[in-house]
Amino acid sequence: RGELLPHRKRTVTSTLIHQAHCEMGRLLDGEWITADLGTDAQGRFVRRATTFRGKISADGSSGFPAVAGRYHLYISNACGWSHRCLIIRRLKGLEDAISVSFVQPFMGMENGWTLAEGADAVNGKTKLWEVYVAAQSDYTGRASVPVLWDKETKTIVSN
Repeated sequence: RGELLPHRKRTVTSTLIHQAHCEMGRLLDGEWITADLGTDAQGRFVRRATTFRGKISADGSSGFPAVAGRYHLYISNACGWSHRCLIIRRLKGLEDAISVSFVQPFMGMENGWTLAEGADAVNGKTKLWEVYVAAQSDYTGRASVPVLWDKETKTIVSN
């Protein structure tokens, strides 16, 4: 994920992957910026801890009870983690219980992940970062997929 082992030479492909991780927009106090995400002293991408770490529980003790129709996934076909979410959703038979919106397959610097007009039937957003701001108006960090959204409390459960 942008890091190379010390003994490996940087190839054109690894350089492009490294640049893609480092040269992307982010939110700073709820405002979208296109400044560098930050690298360490060796120029490597530094992954920051996620803010949204909730879990769905059968008894609701987590604050997110397991209720059909309550949750929505924001997914990218270009993301391996998103594929895992879709596979589990299918294997567990949750297609009717958890709705899905697909972001566009390219994450650009200017707006990050975007959604086609009308693709977000839950929040009506066209940029994924807008979903993050809807959950927390002063959010600072990346707007990444997958995102599990709670339609009832209007917040991100987990990203």
